[in-house]
Amino acid sequence: LGMDRRRGFRGLAVALVAAAGLTACSAGGTGAQPDPAGTGAAKQEPCKIVLWHYYNDLQKESLDQIIEEYNQTEGAEKGITVEAYSQGSITELSNKMDLIVNDSTNQVEMPNMFMAYRDMASKIWRNKPELLVDCGKYFSQEDLSQYYEAYVQEGYFGDGLYIIPVAKSTELLMMNQTVLEEFLQANPEFKTADMETWEGLARMAEGYYNWTDGMTPDVPFDGKPFIGMDILANYFITMNHAMGSDIYHYDQDGEMVLDLDRECVERLFENYYIPYTKGYYGASGKYRSDDIRQSVLAGYIGSSSSTLYFPKEVADKEGEMKPIEMGMYPYPCLEHEAKTAIQQGAGIVTIQKSDRESEACMDFIRWLTTERSFEVALSMSYMPVVKGGLDESQRDSVKDPNVLRALELGLEQSRDYQMVYGFDFENAYSVRQELEEYFSSVLAEGRSEFLRCLNSGMSIEEAAETMNYGQKADEFYRRVEEMFAKQ
Repeated sequence: LGMDRRRGFRGLAVALVAAAGLTACSAGGTGAQPDPAGTGAAKQEPCKIVLWHYYNDLQKESLDQIIEEYNQTEGAEKGITVEAYSQGSITELSNKMDLIVNDSTNQVEMPNMFMAYRDMASKIWRNKPELLVDCGKYFSQEDLSQYYEAYVQEGYFGDGLYIIPVAKSTELLMMNQTVLEEFLQANPEFKTADMETWEGLARMAEGYYNWTDGMTPDVPFDGKPFIGMDILANYFITMNHAMGSDIYHYDQDGEMVLDLDRECVERLFENYYIPYTKGYYGASGKYRSDDIRQSVLAGYIGSSSSTLYFPKEVADKEGEMKPIEMGMYPYPCLEHEAKTAIQQGAGIVTIQKSDRESEACMDFIRWLTTERSFEVALSMSYMPVVKGGLDESQRDSVKDPNVLRALELGLEQSRDYQMVYGFDFENAYSVRQELEEYFSSVLAEGRSEFLRCLNSGMSIEEAAETMNYGQKADEFYRRVEEMFAKQ
């Protein structure tokens, strides 16, 4: 979700990858054909299964190649052919599935499998659970033990497993390492280890602001913010869970019950809002990577898959572009709280058709997500979903050292952190958007108010005293509560 969805992939025409001339699967049973030659080997009924996804360009090409490999090897042995169609974008795919599931169109035949985020699958499960295949009936515990547990857990609704993870991303702290090292050299009281916690990060951001402010002694309060954040909603989700709040749960009737903890919400708000108003954190362009490029920020917290977008050059004071090195660090933790980070990325959901088709889908999904987990993940700069690090040949195949660092750091985080997923209720996406926009606007307004105080002649300390941070945190909590209460 978040950046992974927003960035999107540029659309291409719908493509079909398949061997022609195969019949559809049998209506039921094992799909085995008789053995007239008496060899003892029953031949499987040819079976064609269709996957809908939202990948385009290089991601789509890579997936097509992997599927073609399956069709010519494992699939050929078992009489299975997979056809893959891109629906253009995650939004288009989601809308198309909504139309089909709600019987709003008979123009398109439902696929056997589709890529989905948890909120998409949740919507179908709550309204028409009979449409979905419980993968738990086909995947043994030994099968499931190959995946990171948190990634599998995201696929459960009730007692059934309806999503098998394909590739994941998390969030990391990505820095302009060149300017960071200049700062650390000039300010030896700070260390990169300070960035492991939010508290240490705030102190370091204050030091960075003061250091950059001191470069122009004739212009007061023009220090630069240290870091920014791409997805504020992810921060909200992650920090709530870090402090032990689940935000909401479902009762025995499947109704959403709000579990917002005022203390947690106000703490996470002040943790980011106070340094932001003082100018220690910031946001300016559409994406924080744009802010890095313009030297507005020294770093940002964003998706591990956004490594590809991190600028290799930044503008100096004269507007000239200068090359930089990139640094990557784990997602910061709150002191005395569990290490927690977001997990993002779609999985595969299977639609209930014939038994033979369900078995064929499970065979393909198992192969794709274990045998080819690394190749699928790499095509998206995502992380493999199976346990274990990268072997030497896999590391050698990653040509970009920053992508390799993001993969390895993300996998370490998947192993060592509590990994949490986003909202999954009916209107989850709209609530995320509303929360994102509201949080962003509150930060911008808070920074403007602080600057007005400074421009009136106050010091930073005096301006902070007039901000009524506790009252602002209370207002934030009440507004967020209203957003969720509407659901």
